[in-house]
Amino acid sequence: MRLRGRLRAQLPAKLAVWLGLALGICIPYFTLQRLALFPRRAVPVLALDHAIDFQPGALWAYLSVGLLVPLAPLLATRRSELVRYARGLALLCVACFVAFLFVPVEGPRPAVPPDHRAYQWLVALDRPANSFPSLHAGLALYSLLFGLRVLRGALAPAARRAVTGLGTLWVALILYSTLATRQHWAIDLPAGMALAFAAYALAWRSAEPVVQRGELPVAARSSEI
Repeated sequence: MRLRGRLRAQLPAKLAVWLGLALGICIPYFTLQRLALFPRRAVPVLALDHAIDFQPGALWAYLSVGLLVPLAPLLATRRSELVRYARGLALLCVACFVAFLFVPVEGPRPAVPPDHRAYQWLVALDRPANSFPSLHAGLALYSLLFGLRVLRGALAPAARRAVTGLGTLWVALILYSTLATRQHWAIDLPAGMALAFAAYALAWRSAEPVVQRGELPVAARSSEI
């Protein structure tokens, strides 16, 4: 299926997923920041936290997750794929929200924000909470895994490698930016990524294997034997 047809496929369902993303992520995320029902916990400070300098300009890479996350379901062509996407995303977010509520961790953001307009906007909007596990890292990785899944049978090997490489680079930049902007501790990232892998695996459990481009389905290959 060509890109235009892929983007337009199941469009009403995709719009519903986008609305669910906006409401189901933003409302709990910002609400939990303001509850503070339990004392803030400390996490180990790793060498990576010291190795990466504070770079408020990396905010643009950090905010690019807002483009990556809605892009992933846009690539789907079947309603069943969107159902699996929503199921896995819900598992990921609920696990993070439970941690944010009961085991709140404050991020390493500087007490005095730098003279950087975009970073000051972030500080005014997003409180330095909801750090562990990193929902940012989880959403970025989950989106990449889902996008590669729904595209895997539609791309030639060279195109598949290119998309995988570019997607991995994008996610790596997002992960780096979480540390460079002091939104997260280093230990937050593997925790969020582990939840993303688990949510993806559970969402696609019992799914039919994807047929790679140029391959015959199992039934077709069996009939030739």
